[in-house]
Amino acid sequence: MACLFRTGETRSMTLSSTTQSIIDRLELAPLPVCNGYFRETWRDDHSTVIYWLMPATHRAGLHSAEYPEVYTYHAGTPLRFTLLYPNGELTEALLGPDPAAGHHPHLIVPPGVWQAADPTGEYTLASVVVAPPFRPDIVRTADAAELTRLHPRHAAAIRALS
Repeated sequence: MACLFRTGETRSMTLSSTTQSIIDRLELAPLPVCNGYFRETWRDDHSTVIYWLMPATHRAGLHSAEYPEVYTYHAGTPLRFTLLYPNGELTEALLGPDPAAGHHPHLIVPPGVWQAADPTGEYTLASVVVAPPFRPDIVRTADAAELTRLHPRHAAAIRALS
């Protein structure tokens, strides 16, 4: 599995009953790339769409994709994204329900941008659209040493997110 827990993290793997109920109802399975639970709901020659549930027990470590990814919020608590752009810009964005609170109802992660995701509460349910269609080999897990060499001013964040 790629994109799992951050270095040195330990946490309970027990899901809440609400989270487990959503996983069961939507027939979600463990996502071997980037963590959480998913079910593909659409695939054609041009794109894929998945449900993606990130429970409080999981984190997506720093990774990038060759294709753009569009995340759309559905339910639960906001999901915190940390984004590291090729030019060295480091930003955070919350995928969530309340634009007045600074949340983004949908979030676009361009290709080649390093991303990590942390739930802010019990779970976040989102959809992810990838075009062209998703394949596991389009995802690259961060090499913390290489990213730190490229972006030394963000060394602490890179270590924490890898």
